[in-house]
Amino acid sequence: MIILISGTFTQSEIEGCTIGWFSVSLCPMNSVVELTIVSAIASLLLTRGLILWQRIEGLSQPIRDYGPDIHQHKKGTPTMGGLSLLLVLTLLGIGLAWAGRLTPLVLLALVSSVGFGLIGLLDDALKFWKKHSDGLIGRYKLLLQAFVSGLVCWIAYGQGLFHLPLRLPFLSEGVSWPLMVCVGLAVLVLIGTVTAVNFNDGLDGLASGTTLITLGALAAVSYLQGHHDLLDFLVIAMGIILGFFWWNVHPAHIFMGDTGSFTLGGLVGATAIATRTEFFLPLFAFVPMIEVISVMIQVPTYKLTRKRVFKVAPVHHHFERAKGINYEFYLPNIEWPEPLITFRFWIVAAFVALIGLLAYR
Repeated sequence: MIILISGTFTQSEIEGCTIGWFSVSLCPMNSVVELTIVSAIASLLLTRGLILWQRIEGLSQPIRDYGPDIHQHKKGTPTMGGLSLLLVLTLLGIGLAWAGRLTPLVLLALVSSVGFGLIGLLDDALKFWKKHSDGLIGRYKLLLQAFVSGLVCWIAYGQGLFHLPLRLPFLSEGVSWPLMVCVGLAVLVLIGTVTAVNFNDGLDGLASGTTLITLGALAAVSYLQGHHDLLDFLVIAMGIILGFFWWNVHPAHIFMGDTGSFTLGGLVGATAIATRTEFFLPLFAFVPMIEVISVMIQVPTYKLTRKRVFKVAPVHHHFERAKGINYEFYLPNIEWPEPLITFRFWIVAAFVALIGLLAYR
């Protein structure tokens, strides 16, 4: 990848590139196409390598005990496929920095995705080591997430992003907020989005597909705002996700693990901050947000009434076929085949994201 970059740009092209926010392309159009193809192929091959390595070593995803039998049939499936996403994004960032094409907004997205991805990698590594579905202790995970969020906010503040107005859905004019409110909102968006994508990662291909939809909407916003550097980067990132997606669709050959969900969540959250569209995330990332809300409803309801709202939370599990249900829940029981759940959640995600784009006009 780095060789491709070094052979693509001349020294005069690098010196002639003005690094800034507006109307600056990451690289010439033909190079964006080349980088997207090479990055997608690299992700495809790296993911395949991870599958083969884990099968040889006998490594697999520790299945979480939900109570009912939902995912026991997936026992033995390789995991931590998000490592391919993390590696290719890191190599892309190194290559862009070496070629002098790492713009501030792209740096923001890279630091967030790689930083959160490393936390997910540590979490997955501990699960392998413990041979259990519980990895990094919650308070340590939150502390590391707060550190990465602070680093991202520092970069955003240095670029003056927090002085720009925040766009609100269906309003043409942005609203300015005090600095500390912007920083607090940014931290909430980053940690919240990472958590949401992590909850969304529960069915084959579900989180990958919904993230592609979210990034597509954010790429459209980047284009409308004139952030061509960020647009180029998001297109390349989507190519990387598609390379992994090839192996992650039903029946999944590999799961992304926390490495993947944290990487993708960090990318989505940082891109929303870069485009000042934090309040559009409930529309652009509707399905992951609903997943979080379902857990927030399920836990206190059960503690108060000793009865669940959903069969199992997050909400996508409510639609799954499950054995061993020996308790009551408020919503009607629905059992769809796993691919049908995934496809319908993608449809909902795409529809609401389109509404979000209309709300941005």
